[in-house]
Amino acid sequence: MPAPMDLPETGTWTIDSTHSFVAFSVEHYTVAFARGIAAGPAGTITIDPDLTQSSVEAAIDATTVTTASAARDEKILGPDVLDVERFPTIDFHSHSLRPNGEHRYVLEGHLTLHGVTQPVELDLSFNGIVEDGWGKTRLGLSASTILVREQFGSGDWAHRALPTGGFMVPHEVKIELEIEATKDVPEE
Repeated sequence: MPAPMDLPETGTWTIDSTHSFVAFSVEHYTVAFARGIAAGPAGTITIDPDLTQSSVEAAIDATTVTTASAARDEKILGPDVLDVERFPTIDFHSHSLRPNGEHRYVLEGHLTLHGVTQPVELDLSFNGIVEDGWGKTRLGLSASTILVREQFGSGDWAHRALPTGGFMVPHEVKIELEIEATKDVPEE
């Protein structure tokens, strides 16, 4: 049985964009998945003494989205999907946190993507706290959700019905996040 984990110290934690990751996958022709990544989000996590009142404010630089295919990236970054010229960030603001098992939570908030704001729920896992050897305290979180492209006004691209059923690219996109954050230390 693993040792119990301490909960994070209250206060503000800054997301370490360099050591945080955003990944996504979408079914392709019902037989495979296309995958991509984006640079880690920037933002803060505020841990409240009442853990359920904790919050997250984060932004992802949408221009960093890549799938390792220049032609596909051009389409995804263009006006048909993300339209990064008009909407260069993907923003998340939480409004509630509720327990959902040991070290697991549901984080509810609003996501703004392609200029459209919609409610989302993230399945969140608290992975622990560590001192990093340079005097910083770090926490780790994993999160996932499924977004529906058409709810954000970017669902038509490649959404073609197949003769055998299903779609070339369906509306559902699986999002996975790995987040590291460091505890802010008040200046003296």
